[in-house]
Amino acid sequence: MMKISEIEWGDDSAEKDQQLLEYFVTSDALNRLTKKNKSLVIGRKGTGKSALFAKLTQVFSEQDRTHVVTVKPSYNSINNLMNDQVVARNFGVEIFFQHCWIRHLYKESLIQIGATQSGFAPNSYYAFARKIAATENYVGKDIVDSIIDFISRLRIKAGTLGELGISLEKNLREEGQIAEYERNLSGMLDSGEKVVILVDDLDLGWNNSELSNSFLMGLLSAVSHVMSSHKNLHVVIFLREDIYNLVLKSTQHSDKFRNVERIKWDKEKLVSVLSARINFNRIKAGLPDLGDAAFFSVFPETVGTANTDNWLIERTLSRPRELIQFARNYSESVESTFPSDAALKSAEPEYSRWKLADVCSEYRNQYPDLSRITSQWTTKFQRRKYHLKREEIGEILKAILNDVDIDEAWYKPIKEKMDTDKLLEILFEIGLIGDFMLGGAGGGSKTYYSYEDFSDPQFDEVQIHPCFRRALNTVERIRENNSQK
Repeated sequence: MMKISEIEWGDDSAEKDQQLLEYFVTSDALNRLTKKNKSLVIGRKGTGKSALFAKLTQVFSEQDRTHVVTVKPSYNSINNLMNDQVVARNFGVEIFFQHCWIRHLYKESLIQIGATQSGFAPNSYYAFARKIAATENYVGKDIVDSIIDFISRLRIKAGTLGELGISLEKNLREEGQIAEYERNLSGMLDSGEKVVILVDDLDLGWNNSELSNSFLMGLLSAVSHVMSSHKNLHVVIFLREDIYNLVLKSTQHSDKFRNVERIKWDKEKLVSVLSARINFNRIKAGLPDLGDAAFFSVFPETVGTANTDNWLIERTLSRPRELIQFARNYSESVESTFPSDAALKSAEPEYSRWKLADVCSEYRNQYPDLSRITSQWTTKFQRRKYHLKREEIGEILKAILNDVDIDEAWYKPIKEKMDTDKLLEILFEIGLIGDFMLGGAGGGSKTYYSYEDFSDPQFDEVQIHPCFRRALNTVERIRENNSQK
């Protein structure tokens, strides 16, 4: 038998999880992406974008004559670029980054093919790719290194983009050797080669500045160009949903980028994430695979009066990463082979505190120091109801605005106007609260959350999301003779 505490759930980060593909849960999204029906994947933090990236890398690498190029910028390189005032002042516009990305994606594709091919004619397209690969020691560059290299080439001709004059786009293509790269790459693609480019980790170093948004819009524009150049060249970008929404607000051509694969999880799929990892551990321990029944070999059937699968999923924002974190908190405390509802309930407070800190970190670029709002709530409004009428939530937010000073652009106008409605909208956006609606005409009451694609909240009544209730120390109800302090 296997103790529940012995279960290894895998690393929180998909990039570091060596066993990820052993318990990867397939989906309709994977099937669509494998068929190359979509080129932009969006999802919130922790929804499994990086896991999908890893699986697609495996799937495409196994296809005949298919070369997979992975582009994953490092945090330090992107952060340095975003803080480079010379770049921001002289080159920080979308059209420049578009050509940087086109040049980079073409060149990385040439290197990938050139590094693996031999026995070609000396003047062939393959010889050109081999030469490019040899020049780069058969290893591609980071996108930021590629941008710096491009800027160095441009500065021989002009110190700023403005000095390139009305033929800006023509000069960018010439100095970037884009036509030459495209012609040679297309020649090999005409011969039957296929290239799939996967781009991830674009949130690293992103800071919601004009420069960082131009960098991402340049990529989106570049992908449209690159994919239109040849049917055997396909690009998939993985992007956080909140960043995608913000970046699209800055462009007049947002309709071009609406055909996205949006990662969503239902209860059955989320439970299957845990079952797959439990079965992986069972097989490793010499025990049989239990299929879907594996879940209840580790978790109790009920918690109080609720079915455990429902109880668990309700305490997430429907993302695998947080579910795995909750499972880990629980299992590490169970030194037996039998599930424990008491241990599961005891794991909730620590998980809730982690999740509250995690969501503040997720939105640190849009709402810096948001954690000061939640900290004030936790400190001053303990033992409050989780279900609040509009006037009740308004009083809480007004008190917080009175007490908390945050020297950030997003917060100053809210505090100045005592705009509790705007602060309420932000708390709804991040998932901290949901919009409660009474049932009518035979329908039941329901609380709607932003991650469910609900975009028209009324806020007559709200509920704090279950995953944050323990961290905020809420209670089920306040008795008539109790006073709220």
